Amino acid sequence: MATERSERGLMGRLFFIVLLDMIGLGIVIPFLPIIFSLQSFFPPDFPRSAVNILLGLLLATYPFFQFIGSPILGRLSDQHGRRKILFLSLAGSFVGYLIFPVGIAVGSAALLFLSRMIDGFTGGNISVAMAAISDITPDEKQRVKNYSLIGAAFGLGFILGPAIGGILSDSSISPYFNIKMPFYAAAVFTAVNMIFVLKLPETLQNRTHRRISMWTPFQGIQTVFSIPALRAIFLSLFLVNMGWVFFENFFQVFLYNRHHFEPKNISYFFAYLGVWIVFSQGFVVRRISPRFTPHKLLRVTLIITGIFLLILPFVSRSMLFVVLPILALFYGFTQPNFTTLLTLSVREDSVGEVLGIRQSFLSLAHIIPPALGGLLLNIHYSAPIVTGAIVIFTGWLVFLSVKTVKEPVGFH
Repeated sequence: MATERSERGLMGRLFFIVLLDMIGLGIVIPFLPIIFSLQSFFPPDFPRSAVNILLGLLLATYPFFQFIGSPILGRLSDQHGRRKILFLSLAGSFVGYLIFPVGIAVGSAALLFLSRMIDGFTGGNISVAMAAISDITPDEKQRVKNYSLIGAAFGLGFILGPAIGGILSDSSISPYFNIKMPFYAAAVFTAVNMIFVLKLPETLQNRTHRRISMWTPFQGIQTVFSIPALRAIFLSLFLVNMGWVFFENFFQVFLYNRHHFEPKNISYFFAYLGVWIVFSQGFVVRRISPRFTPHKLLRVTLIITGIFLLILPFVSRSMLFVVLPILALFYGFTQPNFTTLLTLSVREDSVGEVLGIRQSFLSLAHIIPPALGGLLLNIHYSAPIVTGAIVIFTGWLVFLSVKTVKEPVGFH
């Protein structure tokens, strides 16, 4: 078990690793939902409705393959340690980031799909990093604070990443800057991160040995739904994140169509949102969470998140700068408190696996919105966001039934 000093040192390293990972993701994420609007990948007479459907499928590709890969990586991290699997996961992201701009250059939608498949299947890096945090943080309140610190790394990555992406996509700054450059930059950040992971001490003390197969993700879902203490937590987590993903995947499309944002402006706006995520995770959540249980906090913050997401499509351009910080502030409580609930609900030897299953549920939550959202765009560009708010309200209702776990459970 880590001493307080070594825990702080390891947390600092894990924070930096997650930060670099989020910068790479933040660089490219503003451009993915509008990639088919920025460059031609299809014949001129190809129906716009079909393009919207393909866009939804492209956005769903990454989480679908992450759904398959993350529980496998989580179980592997329980067997072989966090560092090796984290390195493997980042290597997949590196390859995926390199393939995507090649697809843009040659106008191949197939390469874009291949890129997201590879990155998705190996994209369990965050769940493995969170398992490492659980390894070194036995205290419940400190664990919430550490997970919120990782949330701050998310936010900081979404400040620096979109800002870098906005600059690298702006040809008025340099003739070498274009829509492909952000993806190459993300690959560079990922390569640097792989070097840092090689120097990360191993945090796992007690290793398990369970059989791994392609059915592992489905076995994990079956397992958690057979355990009453976990069933409602996972169902609520799934619905809340699915609702948020409707916003996350199609807010760029909304800004592009409703408020006529250019790609670089979308990137800068995401950087602005990242500032508020950092404020929420780095300051507000870390100070408020130790005073209340995760149950009490989520009962309040989830419904407020749903309310502000519902009104978002109806506010003016200037009011976006007011509504979004409030939305980011309350949603900031979601992931660290849900994650803490899960890690406290299972025995120590099942933490890596439950977090892998958590990532699998998050991946499932990321599959449905883009696949359905492509159809919703054919109704109206704000329809995905309104749908997301309704789904979050449903997740809040499910969470009201969550009970405190008296005795941690194990999967084996």
